[in-house]
Amino acid sequence: MNTQQKKLVANIVTVVVFTVAMVVSFANIKNAINRSEAMRAMELVSAEVLRYRKTRGSLPPENYVKQYIDQIGAVRLSGLYYRAPWIELGSEPNSTILAYSEKNYRGFVKAGSIVLWLSGEIEWMNKKQFEQTLTAQQKQQEFQWLQEHFQK
Repeated sequence: MNTQQKKLVANIVTVVVFTVAMVVSFANIKNAINRSEAMRAMELVSAEVLRYRKTRGSLPPENYVKQYIDQIGAVRLSGLYYRAPWIELGSEPNSTILAYSEKNYRGFVKAGSIVLWLSGEIEWMNKKQFEQTLTAQQKQQEFQWLQEHFQK
């Protein structure tokens, strides 16, 4: 192989490595932005739920929350599970999950869930911690209902 061929091969390898690095970087940046926007959307939902609760004295129905999400255009907050029907009166606000949205990111942004606590706080939880917390709160009736409606 002469020097021109070696330079050509070196340039091709450099371009391929740079391209792969940029694709991986942009995919991770996209995931970070999507997570950030989903968290912001959940904060808006939290504010609306707290406003509704303050004016009416109870948690809003699921349809109200879904319509609000559509109204604000929170497309990154897909797959929201709203647990108000399963929450008992007198539940601890700081340790009861009101709503959550599971996100399956790959790369630097790991999979997890955006959690809206009954107190109105928003938190990102890793997948394992979230599953443990949710399992401890779910009752058999709720678990059966989820299996029936989301088996598809």
